[in-house]
Amino acid sequence: MDYLDDINGKIDYFDIKTETDAHILAVEVNDFLPRDKSGKTRSRVIPNILHLLDHVDKHRVEANFYITTELLKDFPEVVSLICSRGHEIGVCLDFRENACYSNLIELKDEIVLITGDPFLGVMLKSNPRRYQHHFRKLAACGYGYCLTETMPYDIRPANRIFGIAFESGESIAVLTPSSHNLWGIKVEFGRPGNIRLLPLWFLRRCLHKYTSTGQPAVLNFPLWEFDPHLPRRLTGPIRNIKNYGNLSIAEFKLTRLLLEFDFAKIARIIDSNSR
Repeated sequence: MDYLDDINGKIDYFDIKTETDAHILAVEVNDFLPRDKSGKTRSRVIPNILHLLDHVDKHRVEANFYITTELLKDFPEVVSLICSRGHEIGVCLDFRENACYSNLIELKDEIVLITGDPFLGVMLKSNPRRYQHHFRKLAACGYGYCLTETMPYDIRPANRIFGIAFESGESIAVLTPSSHNLWGIKVEFGRPGNIRLLPLWFLRRCLHKYTSTGQPAVLNFPLWEFDPHLPRRLTGPIRNIKNYGNLSIAEFKLTRLLLEFDFAKIARIIDSNSR
């Protein structure tokens, strides 16, 4: 096997078969505006999640939702709500926070207890060093797959779902943001915010390309981008565009993609024989 050296042993990359031509819509369930201790800033998660669930149900597509540890503590009913609608629910983690490592198993057990599905995934925020170390930790805790927000620099780049097997026997599937070459420039259209910021014609072109090759594209769509009435904060011009550009038409663009392409749960896309 093609093993590569790692600090804690050797690892092996292997391709994972997919069972459908559907793509993957990954939704980060989070508050864009942090709530203050005074309670003046109200969470917009509940109305936004209800609106988005009604929207995807209307178009008969399956989505994949990832809830942060803070919201899981404040709104545990969101997990039951998403699961009852037939969508996949996972955990959104940021390993820049030291608390993540201390409760990985507890987080998994809590959600599995609600959903009854042991195949649980993680959306990994930020761009930590030593991705392989984090993948190993998640695999050891029993997580089935990890979806990264950015392209890891210490593993092979691939516009496909692939797996990592560790010498200790654990394995985990890895999904990275999808990319496409535009006039020789690599554009990671699957990263958070790019459905909102990139032209619709380019997104359609990217998804058609992935469909023709039989590979599912991974699109990351933060929940707060479905909220055109999100309160604005005054920042610099570049950050304003990054945070609020095209916010008013994000729902329209997502709708057009849902009408034209199929989307499914990751558990259904990944071949059960490859897990």
